[in-house]
Amino acid sequence: MPTLPNSNRSARRRSELLTAGLLCLVMALSIYFQPAEAMAGLADSSSDSESESGYVLTGRLVDAGTRESLPAANIQLKDTFRGSITNNRGFFEMRVPELPATLVFRYIGYETQEVEFKAESTDKIVELVPSSVELEELVFTGEDPAIHIMERVIARKQIWREELESWKADAYTRQSLSNDQEIVTITESLSETWWQRGSGFREFIVDQRQTNNVLADQNFAGTSYLPNFYDDEIEVAGFRVIGVTHPNAFRYYDFRIEDRRILDDQTVYDIRVIPRTRLQPVFEGMISVLGEEYALIEVDLVPGEMIFFPPPVQEVNLSYRQQFNNYGGSFWLPTDVRISGKLEIGIPGFRIPEIRFNLVSSITNYEINVVVPDSVFGRQARISRLDDAQRERIGRSFEIQSEFIPLSDEEQEAYDTIDSTRTIQDAFQPTGFLARLAGDGSVQVGDGSTSSFRNRFSLNPDLRYNRAETFYGGIKPDFRISRDLRVSGKIGYGTGQEEWSYGGGLNMRIPGTQRRLSLGLSYDYDTALRIESQNFIPLMSSVNMLAGFDDYFDYYNREQFRAEAIYRIPSRVLGIRMEPGVSFYAEKHRSLEKTTNYSIRGGVTQRDNSAVDEGRLNALAFSLRLGDTPAPFGIAGSTGAIIKAEHASEAFGSDFGFMRYEAVVDVRINTFLQRRFLSNTLDVRLEGFTHTGDLPVQRFGGLDGRHALFTPFGGFKTAFSRMPEGEHGAAMFWEHNFRTIPFELLGLMGVARSGLGLIVHGASGRTWIDDDRLQNLSFTPFYDDGWRHEAGVSLNSIFGIMRLDTAWRLDQPGFYIGVSAARFF
Repeated sequence: MPTLPNSNRSARRRSELLTAGLLCLVMALSIYFQPAEAMAGLADSSSDSESESGYVLTGRLVDAGTRESLPAANIQLKDTFRGSITNNRGFFEMRVPELPATLVFRYIGYETQEVEFKAESTDKIVELVPSSVELEELVFTGEDPAIHIMERVIARKQIWREELESWKADAYTRQSLSNDQEIVTITESLSETWWQRGSGFREFIVDQRQTNNVLADQNFAGTSYLPNFYDDEIEVAGFRVIGVTHPNAFRYYDFRIEDRRILDDQTVYDIRVIPRTRLQPVFEGMISVLGEEYALIEVDLVPGEMIFFPPPVQEVNLSYRQQFNNYGGSFWLPTDVRISGKLEIGIPGFRIPEIRFNLVSSITNYEINVVVPDSVFGRQARISRLDDAQRERIGRSFEIQSEFIPLSDEEQEAYDTIDSTRTIQDAFQPTGFLARLAGDGSVQVGDGSTSSFRNRFSLNPDLRYNRAETFYGGIKPDFRISRDLRVSGKIGYGTGQEEWSYGGGLNMRIPGTQRRLSLGLSYDYDTALRIESQNFIPLMSSVNMLAGFDDYFDYYNREQFRAEAIYRIPSRVLGIRMEPGVSFYAEKHRSLEKTTNYSIRGGVTQRDNSAVDEGRLNALAFSLRLGDTPAPFGIAGSTGAIIKAEHASEAFGSDFGFMRYEAVVDVRINTFLQRRFLSNTLDVRLEGFTHTGDLPVQRFGGLDGRHALFTPFGGFKTAFSRMPEGEHGAAMFWEHNFRTIPFELLGLMGVARSGLGLIVHGASGRTWIDDDRLQNLSFTPFYDDGWRHEAGVSLNSIFGIMRLDTAWRLDQPGFYIGVSAARFF
């Protein structure tokens, strides 16, 4: 199921971590919402709705003998599809169009009672008497009768579901967020919900209410994204869970009768739901079936043992309750949804206080197999807000107290006491040494020009250490002049070459193109990398060189003028995100000598810095980015591609003439256990580069190796601190992430719940250099005249942040052990 949408640097970082935690909570509770503007043309969908008026009936439902409250009891306006439920203390509130009116109160195990109201009531006590029918003791041998009962439930459901084409209903939803001390936020909504076979749900928000610390556009309370436990499949936080009435439910569940009760002189069977599978996501708990109807009337379920989440989510406790009613007809429809949950989020040194969530929703006033106006499903938005005129025509609002579930005392107190200064960030202050390092997170934002300037201007350090420049230090100012225009610059000094670097540029998004087209101009005089890496940046090599490892890169001096244009095409246009680009640059290249061998541990002699083919390189380049942008260090899988072509010619004033092509393609394939939030996955990366013409050595390509002890996905783990390079190259890197499944199969659930998983990986590739070219090079490249093959196993998500990698070289002896970033997704 989709998920709910939602200045110093330390405050911003902490806010991002907190937001991530809250989003995990929302995911864990199956909440999804995509904000949308009020949908045009909705008058047709609500033109037949009747304005709410009439009389309010309130009271409390209790056990006639013990006087204990009866929570979540069903209340129905007799001979209608209109109803509600009592709150967790037995209180109810119903609006009826006229008096006298008869309300029907039902609670399993009690005699159903009809109560006539001749006038508006306040705090009327309604007493239900426990059923006096005596049930015989349950005695059976052989197959549990629950199997037969559930077979009948599933068979009857398939019959009436085929006859159900559409429905419309009124809904009330309330959700609250709490910490371990108090309620933090409450959001409520009144809505009109439509369902149509083949089209799904549409929900129109009629009215909203929320505590003072929540803005109206942050109120995502609604019912169309909530589960219906009569469905074949139910989505829970990205898990596709087999429902208890699925046609193949017996493959995944055992059913056992635990008890019997009485409702309306019919036997209700309380059936225990027991998972049969060790790997697939399922539910467990209790369901109640009305015997003579063979209908599911109540569920009380929790996610099974295999529904758990990777770090930083440490613990999730969820429970789902739902009731069904046929209102005297053939179709069994949900009357409510009640979800409660607790969530703990943290990593070593950083923990967010326990997050508690409660949701209750009441669905009533059903209209079955109605004609659905075209305007209802005429737009893609699943949830939309009605405008003022449409709300007035419908007439439901919190001001007139349309039927809804009464607030508890704690909820009413929250409405009375919470003001706009009590933020979610304050309620969930993180603890731990990492949180303390982040500071107090206080932010002061004014409306003066100083604050505006700070928001638009940044000054970033530019530091590196390598064998060509020794130490380089500089700054990179960046100033956003307007929403669409940004100016940047750079200046720095390298102690080894005793030379200044400098540059600047501007980038502008063109408003007339919906800001999809951006144009850029820049000048740069600086040290450049002879071979670019797909995985690593110069700062990482700086740290490794200081620690005594080999410098990963080669360097040369480059003076560059560049003009470029990029056009961004969102995925909704062509079904895939695209970014075609074109650029022209004029460059002047010069070799750099090695200037230092220094490292902290000492005694290390770095190789000489490779000379380049000096001269002018003027070229026209084309690029195309498709799909997802690869995540850094392979922490998440992706499907996408980057394709580049570069043409240098004497016609452009270049000393070199060549055509160079390069492509990197990432593919993610979901393999096993696809019902899970994170299924097993196969990630494949294909890389290749080639050329025609006179290619200078600074345009050679490379395949990433390992960076000291660190090699993320997309690098040869057995290639130590160098990139195999050449004029042409091709490689395939792959990883299959089995996640926690091997430990689950071994019964090591504690290990599995910690997030530890297994990854099997491998790589094959090679580069080519022409024999004559190889003999005439002024340096010795890192080059294998043949294919390199390797395979290995990794232990993923150690401490939730890293993985331990092992790899064996297959084409010749070689073994590697090291670490890299954990693959989170």
